[in-house]
Amino acid sequence: MSFELSPQSEQYLASVVAGGIYPSKEAALEAAVAALRERDQAIPMVPAEHMALVEAAIESSMAGKSSPMTSADWESLRQLARETAAKHGSDNR
Repeated sequence: MSFELSPQSEQYLASVVAGGIYPSKEAALEAAVAALRERDQAIPMVPAEHMALVEAAIESSMAGKSSPMTSADWESLRQLARETAAKHGSDNR
């Protein structure tokens, strides 16, 4: 794969290689990709049962069957989010 980096990124890569942090630009880029993968894995995915509820709500709304959210609705949604985060080990980022 071929791509161009900004001059700032090129300069940064050169400095980490020159400083001995990584043996090559390729190694530095591989470390960057690994860090992105690790960060992205920490983001919990939406459970299938919740996606089904979201899809049903969207369909209902598009069919004109929606109503304004009440305070109780929002609190119920917050509670569901807290329970899901606790169940899936989220650190609430």
